[in-house]
Amino acid sequence: MALLRLLTNRKIMGSGVLRPEQAWSAVETIASDPRMVLIDQAPQSHHERWRTYVGGREPSPDLWTDAWLAALAHSLDTKMVTFDRGFLSFDALRLQLLTPTT
Repeated sequence: MALLRLLTNRKIMGSGVLRPEQAWSAVETIASDPRMVLIDQAPQSHHERWRTYVGGREPSPDLWTDAWLAALAHSLDTKMVTFDRGFLSFDALRLQLLTPTT
């Protein structure tokens, strides 16, 4: 969901913004990569970690989604790969920050 939202957001993607159909195609390509882990259901520890990650923060448009994704990566004990430096604010998260090239 988050990747689809970002790929179709002109403020983030600029002239590289994708139409919804293109975004789905990009996600399907990424999902077929053998390094990807796809899950059907979040582990039980996810909910409590999510609550922890939103607790004590100021309201913001991306708080719930970002905290949900960070909690999912944490509860799966997997690395989160993103361009978004905002994820540095979530403790105990294995994070790999990417740098965009232009």
